[in-house]
Amino acid sequence: MEIKKQIAPVLFFILLLFLATYQDFPLMNVFGEIARSPMVFCAPFMLLYILAHKKIIISKNLSYWIYYVLYVILLSFIYLIIVYYLNNSLEVFYENLIVKTLKMLVYPLVGIIFYQFVYAHLRQLKHPLYVFFHALLFLQIFTAIWLVFEIYFLKKPIEFMSFIHAYPQKYWRIRLWTLEESWTGTILILLTFFPVYFLYKLKLFRWKKILSIALSVFIFSSYIAVSESKGFLLLVMVCVLPMIYQFIMDNKKLRQISLYLLLVIGVIIVVALFNLQSVIFNKFYNNITFGTRFTSVYASLDVFLHSIIGVGYSGFVNFYPQAIERAMELDWFASLDLREIKAYLSSTKALSSKSDFFDQLMYGGVVYLYFFYRFYVKRVLFFHNIKKQEVYFLRIPLLFIILAGIIYITYHIKYEVWLFLAFLDFIQDTYTHENTKKHQA
Repeated sequence: MEIKKQIAPVLFFILLLFLATYQDFPLMNVFGEIARSPMVFCAPFMLLYILAHKKIIISKNLSYWIYYVLYVILLSFIYLIIVYYLNNSLEVFYENLIVKTLKMLVYPLVGIIFYQFVYAHLRQLKHPLYVFFHALLFLQIFTAIWLVFEIYFLKKPIEFMSFIHAYPQKYWRIRLWTLEESWTGTILILLTFFPVYFLYKLKLFRWKKILSIALSVFIFSSYIAVSESKGFLLLVMVCVLPMIYQFIMDNKKLRQISLYLLLVIGVIIVVALFNLQSVIFNKFYNNITFGTRFTSVYASLDVFLHSIIGVGYSGFVNFYPQAIERAMELDWFASLDLREIKAYLSSTKALSSKSDFFDQLMYGGVVYLYFFYRFYVKRVLFFHNIKKQEVYFLRIPLLFIILAGIIYITYHIKYEVWLFLAFLDFIQDTYTHENTKKHQA
């Protein structure tokens, strides 16, 4: 392989990875929430790249997403009429519902463009795995250095690199270059496990393999030690560590030292539990997160059960705050801290259940459940059926991302999620082709 010819693609992918993970862009203060990621400004150029191809090849998984978004758009226009009929107005909390619906539509459209761009670009590269790995390795190095500085400044009154954030005031948790700590989990899990996949697939210098593994261990262990993200720590214990254990048991070499590795896993569990216990056992009723999460999930199910076909973006803005108001009247939630969620009763800003799954359940109803099965569950099943050691390092981040989207994050500007899933589509094509050749032989 001619190394010089790969420098430009690697540098481009480094930029792409950083833009995908940069989720607190200061231009948000000018253009609104959609500009919290710089990816929205890159989308027109990516679309031009896609349209420049004479033949546009769309993966099967992406086609499901496109059809689902078209369904939600149709539903949104229908519910504009319904809301106007019920309220005799298209204003909700002093915001025009048509404008709000169009703003919400930007998120999936940019996501689809970015997804297709990554998929198409990978298909064009001569050595896509080589390029992707070296871009990931650079981002690992950058993240490890960043973590050192951010941990150092964690309890100091000075904010580290405050100018890169939309709001530069002191933040007392690890957030990298995102808005808040809960947004870092998917990024760090990808940087921990995803690069190991390439160590199996590529012929690399030994020092690169050692460096990548050392960085993975450092990023994962250092963040676990200081993390206060309840969703992240919970998923590490119920999802990541069990899959690591399964990988150890399936690996002949690692089984020989399994006792020592299990001790390490035990230490990680103890640290994670220690970080969680103060919130779960001591602050359950006065922690604002629990009040927001439980009330919002209940309200989202309320909206879904009132319209199982979904309510689109426009219906969501109108009916979700009403469902929250009904939920807050119940005795079940009276003892919880509801200060944050009360803000949803006076403004459409940041209106969400804080879960991608439950947001989409309101938007698309049962159609979303079908999409969820085809787009996420079938993908998990596909990689589960591939009995190769390296696939563990695709399964772990994939399952973490899906569960995180159910429990504690939305995917609105989580472009690292779409980048990873687009890569999986590219890899899935490869595995499918290999299986076809085996059957033919």
